[in-house]
Amino acid sequence: MKLKPFQLQDHLKQQKLAPIYLLTGDETLQMMESVDLIRKYARQQEFSERVILTLETGFDWSSLDQEANSFSLFANKRLLELRLANKSPGKDGGAALVAYTKQLPADTVLLITADKLDASQQKTLWFKSIEQSGLVIQIWPLNAVELPRWIAARMNKYGLQASSEVINIIAERSEGHLLACSQEIEKLHLLYGSGQINMEQATEAVADTARFQIFDWVDTMLAGKVKRGIHQLKHLQQEGVEAILVAWALNREIRNLCYITAAVQNRQSLEQVFKKYRIWSNRKNSVTSAIKRHPQAKTWRGFLTETVEIDAMIKGVKKGNPWDALQQLSLKVAGLELFHTID
Repeated sequence: MKLKPFQLQDHLKQQKLAPIYLLTGDETLQMMESVDLIRKYARQQEFSERVILTLETGFDWSSLDQEANSFSLFANKRLLELRLANKSPGKDGGAALVAYTKQLPADTVLLITADKLDASQQKTLWFKSIEQSGLVIQIWPLNAVELPRWIAARMNKYGLQASSEVINIIAERSEGHLLACSQEIEKLHLLYGSGQINMEQATEAVADTARFQIFDWVDTMLAGKVKRGIHQLKHLQQEGVEAILVAWALNREIRNLCYITAAVQNRQSLEQVFKKYRIWSNRKNSVTSAIKRHPQAKTWRGFLTETVEIDAMIKGVKKGNPWDALQQLSLKVAGLELFHTID
């Protein structure tokens, strides 16, 4: 059976989890949110053990059967995640997946994620077997008709309303990319709270030149250019740019680098990862520099924790100067050691 991404939540609310989910496509935000939604409902239904299998060179397909049918000391229900990325299961993988569908293990959900599968792959026996035994969700970029509806629904989640003109401004300035649209909506909510967003507010927030200055500062720090980055941050503060916008931009970049470095650690090629997370050519050098400086995903997760603390400072929940904290964190991102141990 096939579902569209927007149908997934209703399916999960109304029915038990299917034994297999195959999510395939090339739209990053919808893919991430659909996967997170399935994980959430699995936890609610007490699927407390999670096992991750990643298809890479030398992968043993017998491990799928072993994990599915092995006895667990820790949980009665388990979620198996099989990550294909841009790789085909091949002959052995196809046979293993067909065998899995013929003898579905009890109290187990198999969640398969894959990049876009072409027409020939959708005609294979393994794909058809999954379609018959579980659910297939194909995730594609939205077209010109679907995008405004998606933006309106997204704004509604944040308690925001807007005219069609405002929605079109967001779509145009985000160049139709859902992740960028989502970030613009988050920013509008941060700036104005819930309620009606008018054209003046949208134009100021979405088209504000400070936005480009902020992103330029982020790329400067990713590239490790410390002196220039310090100067840019001071300029943003002197120009009266809201600290919450600067923190938001840094948080967004660090969050993306958590995913990117994890993908690189799982042996995905840098070009493949850049394509998936829409790192365009003008940003590849700075992002590559940051990855070489901090190759471990756990480092970026640590930085992400610090952005939460900065957000608490901005909101007055925690004591401290958010601008000082932003500078200190950005210097860490740039590779500067702030403290040295004295022997």
